[in-house]
Amino acid sequence: MSCKCHEHEHCHGGCCEREHHHEHGHCHDGHCGHSCACHGGKESGEIKKDLIVIGICAAVFALSFLPFIKPFAFWICLLVTIAAGREVLKEGFEDLLRFRFGEETLMSIAVFAAFLIGEYVEGTMVALLFTFGENLEGLAVDRSKKNIAALADIRPDTANIICPDDGDMESVPAESVEIGTEIIIKVGERVPDCRLLSEGVSADYSALTGESIPVQIETGEILKAGAVLLENTARCETVSGYGDSAAARIIEMVEGAAAKKGNAEKFITRFSGIYTPTVIVLAILVFAVPLVFGWLGFSESAHRALVFLVSSCPCALVLSVPLAYFAGIGAASKNGVIIKGSEYCEQLAKVKNAVFDKTGTLTSGKLHVEEISFEEGFSEEEVLRYAAAAETLSDHPIAKCVVAKAKESGIEIPPAGKASEIAGKGVFAEIDGVPVACGSKKLFEHLGIEIPEENGASLYLAVDSVFAGSIFLEDTIRPEAKESLEKLRSLGVEHSFMLTGDNEHAAAKIAEKCGLKGFFASLMPEDKVSKIEEIKKSGITVFTGDGINDAPVLAAADIGAAMGMGTDAAIESADIVLMKGGISALPKAVAIAKKIMTCVRQNVIFIMSTKVFVLVLGALGYAPVWLAVFADVGVCLLAVLWSLRLLKAKI
Repeated sequence: MSCKCHEHEHCHGGCCEREHHHEHGHCHDGHCGHSCACHGGKESGEIKKDLIVIGICAAVFALSFLPFIKPFAFWICLLVTIAAGREVLKEGFEDLLRFRFGEETLMSIAVFAAFLIGEYVEGTMVALLFTFGENLEGLAVDRSKKNIAALADIRPDTANIICPDDGDMESVPAESVEIGTEIIIKVGERVPDCRLLSEGVSADYSALTGESIPVQIETGEILKAGAVLLENTARCETVSGYGDSAAARIIEMVEGAAAKKGNAEKFITRFSGIYTPTVIVLAILVFAVPLVFGWLGFSESAHRALVFLVSSCPCALVLSVPLAYFAGIGAASKNGVIIKGSEYCEQLAKVKNAVFDKTGTLTSGKLHVEEISFEEGFSEEEVLRYAAAAETLSDHPIAKCVVAKAKESGIEIPPAGKASEIAGKGVFAEIDGVPVACGSKKLFEHLGIEIPEENGASLYLAVDSVFAGSIFLEDTIRPEAKESLEKLRSLGVEHSFMLTGDNEHAAAKIAEKCGLKGFFASLMPEDKVSKIEEIKKSGITVFTGDGINDAPVLAAADIGAAMGMGTDAAIESADIVLMKGGISALPKAVAIAKKIMTCVRQNVIFIMSTKVFVLVLGALGYAPVWLAVFADVGVCLLAVLWSLRLLKAKI
């Protein structure tokens, strides 16, 4: 941990919570003055204690209405106001001296003015209701932060290292372990990024991917930080530092999301900087103009200005809009989607084109034999038998796939003799005393054997220099691919395309099975970037990929979406990361983005319409102080709670 307070979920990356929120859009350079809903760095326990104090103050305040205590009502109200609103009043007057006009400043002026004109009951109500609402908001915001801060629990706290001197095992803090250190991981322990040295183990990756099915890790493979060992003690070697692990990157991406503000948040920042000083000037005019022209007396003019001040505070907007993004991003992370900033929420909500890489994205990357064609004089079984016999000599994935298909079909594979492999082209061997050639079109050109028809097959077969047939292999389509594309269309994504380096024939079959609107085949990485630029002209475009060659395309797209178990380069280049469920997480990301933007619009309309209504009533003398308090604290609390619905959003 970079600082101790991180353990209490009030620090992210070494900065205190108050600084964190100022930086990431919850306070906006002091224009709001709402303490960023963090109340000077208070924990939820402290906020609850404050609520108890406020409750006691409210009970004492109620006593002031009793007839025999009424002569002391002023002093009771003053005592309650100071006890309940001491922090707000202190900060408000300090900000006023610095010429910073935040919400605490407005509240402090309103309370002071109320006591000055003899409306001390209203002044006490303002202090009580404001501090009560502020603390409730603090609890609500704290709840949303805990959902994201809980991600820190996926990293191991300690590691069991092997002492080089005596070979004994010693438990040390995980952050102190260097790369290349040999460690022991016990059943039930979380693991760092490490290479498995002992025999294969089963690990729970649900904290990283959301998938509950255990993952089998073999000797030499990498165990990712955050996984939990399910069986057998494992001996491993660390391959990354504590701060560079897979789990650390996930936490960093989620915590850093608030730093990238969207247009709505940027507008609110600018708006609050102009709005608050303007409100103070208008409140002065509401007080001074009727008084100067003799339309109203001092007390009534001051009362209207007081209502105007209390009801006009902008913090309902300044707090609820960023919180809607924050809660939505938190909900997305719980559903296996990491959105790296609110600016991408806005773009996702308006996306029109969805573009996909093929291998590892629409498909699983696991080949299977799809079709076998044969010429006259041969059968499908003979073509597979000869091909499998020849391919037993090769370690190529295609060769292994053909051999596996023959075994699966119950075909007895004869031994191959006088065999030779021509790198990158195929195999030439003698099967049952007959020369057999099996490989690509290039092999047949090399051997001078004519292929009757170029049909995009993966392998061609010739027996005794006579063309015998073709074997078509296909990548296995992800089971969720077609349904995910249909969901995207239902969410308003108008066009879907596939970009692939595969040949036209193979790409066409995949596109047809997935239900894609179009595809572009035989592309080099630079060609994919050009295609993305072309597609972007018709609307906001999201590209989904997972390979290192996808990194430039992910960066070029309006929104880059990386498959969570893909390469580090792809994940770093992407704007969102699909950690769970493959591409089925992409419709979820679009759906939550639309919910966020709907929530933001609803909050803005509700807040502004309520404030304008109460401001007009206040200026005309028809709004009591309690209605002004509702227009500030009540509206803010309702907007905050409305934003927090997103934490439970079903996507």
